[in-house]
Amino acid sequence: MRSVKRHTGFRLFGIFGYPLEHTLSPHMHEAGFRALGIDANYIVLEQDAAGFREAMRGLRRSLLSGFNVTVPYKETVLKYLDGISREAREIGAVNTVYQKGTRWFGANTDMEGFLLSLGREGKYRPEGKRAVILGAGGASRAVVYGLSRKKARAVTVVDMFPEKAEKIARDLGRVFRGTAYEALRSGDLRIRELIGKADLVVNATPLGLKKTDPMAVPSEWIPKADAGPKLFMDLIYNPAETRFLALARKRGHRTLNGLGMLFYQGVRAFECWTGGKAPVSVMRNALLEALRTKGKP
Repeated sequence: MRSVKRHTGFRLFGIFGYPLEHTLSPHMHEAGFRALGIDANYIVLEQDAAGFREAMRGLRRSLLSGFNVTVPYKETVLKYLDGISREAREIGAVNTVYQKGTRWFGANTDMEGFLLSLGREGKYRPEGKRAVILGAGGASRAVVYGLSRKKARAVTVVDMFPEKAEKIARDLGRVFRGTAYEALRSGDLRIRELIGKADLVVNATPLGLKKTDPMAVPSEWIPKADAGPKLFMDLIYNPAETRFLALARKRGHRTLNGLGMLFYQGVRAFECWTGGKAPVSVMRNALLEALRTKGKP
């Protein structure tokens, strides 16, 4: 990869979403900017739906040089951009926005971040395997796309709004012919059976961010690992172990949180903005330190 382009003048980046009190992205990106001598800051832009729409309509006048998009705006942002990458278009969601001149373009680095974490930290190969994905938002679309690209045998998408899950199955079924898709409404009793048969179960919902949140599935639907451990992954990274992961671990399964996905997608976003190689070790250390000190006085 080419060396980082040197930009003159101050640059501003940020993350849009709601809520955002849990985000660790600023620590990672600001450490990267400092390491490379880039005069830039990364700020939290927590906006409700009306505020986000107003910000997107004003992009031409914005002081931002680029930004991330997280829950619940990864799909909403598409219509405000001048162009999107092929993968982002097929996924149907954008998490990284960057400039080319005066035009704004979207990419999806979530998919690559998910696959890198799944392979490197999770030691998991999707090819020929079955997965159950809980949730049908923008992150779920990236997860299903990544698994399909790596030739997963079957993917079931679960959501309280079944039309959202059905849309993912329909959209990606047009792109990937080798993966079988199924969409189910949250609470459908078949989900328990499918979790039992799956090799991978991913929580791609926000349930677990708060201690008071209910489980993404009833606790009795997480089986004991008598027939061999599965991999349970939660895209949430703060807290580091949600109730979903804690229960899966206690029942003998392997578990993985979303910190690796956050890190790898952040590295790719940084490279979209700067045009060069990210200082990976610096960004990883900053992220880990932020996680350790989160919530301490």
